[in-house]
Amino acid sequence: MIIIVLLFFIMCCNARENTKPQVEQVHVGNFALPASQQPGPLVGFGQNIIDKGDVQFFVYPDQLKGKQKNFIEVAPSLLYAFSDKCSLFIEQSVAAKFKVGPFTSHGLEDLLIQLEGLLYSHETIDKVNALTLVANITLPTGSAFKVPPTGFGAPSFFIGFTASHTQLDWYLFTAYAGIITTQHKNSKFGNQFLYQYGLSKNICYKADKWLFNWMVELDGIYRQRNKFRGVIDADSGGNIVLLGPSLWFSTQRLILQLGISAVVSEHLFGLQTKDSYFLAADVGWKF
Repeated sequence: MIIIVLLFFIMCCNARENTKPQVEQVHVGNFALPASQQPGPLVGFGQNIIDKGDVQFFVYPDQLKGKQKNFIEVAPSLLYAFSDKCSLFIEQSVAAKFKVGPFTSHGLEDLLIQLEGLLYSHETIDKVNALTLVANITLPTGSAFKVPPTGFGAPSFFIGFTASHTQLDWYLFTAYAGIITTQHKNSKFGNQFLYQYGLSKNICYKADKWLFNWMVELDGIYRQRNKFRGVIDADSGGNIVLLGPSLWFSTQRLILQLGISAVVSEHLFGLQTKDSYFLAADVGWKF
């Protein structure tokens, strides 16, 4: 499976440019700016297909707050487009302060290296439909043995896909993925399944200058139970669903996005403290 995914990305990155002329979108609404500056999810993954040669740097601070828990992290990242159909995304998250009950930890989290390729695209002057494949690996630069942990303690593998529809005023997307963790010292964090949906509306824009959108996202994560030194942790795993709005503003170089999501549904296995909200911001710059 991994070999098939790698072959697909190699084909995307080395693909020749389409011989027929590309569709030129009208510079209106969501198409007022180039692809790299158009609206995307705040909490959701992927949808990083941008123009060949584009480079963007992001800083993503976020907070997950709950009863007797507070997780604050900062995630700098770099996005590079090998072609109009394939991109590389690298992110090194840092736990600024992870706190559960009386226990606190901080430091590097796992390093993420991600590829995204365009499976399907249909464009007209005022609409774009796209389907992408996303795959990544995390390397254990964090720690599984800190309390709370800052990493899986072993590599993990992620594969999923996104589907989106963009038109002048509206942008809709959905995404699904699985995270497969691996074992280290007879310990293993539970596998995860992600499901995501989003809807965005253009508020106002100025062609080739800036655009301003609102967005609503629904993001779900199902986690299996963890295993520690060969013993299943009954007080781990479960399902959480987040729902919330965000605002998007971008120019030819700058991206600013800010949002908050409430926990609207949470079913946790065993005895675990509940989550309350997830707060996040994204600041990006195109070089």
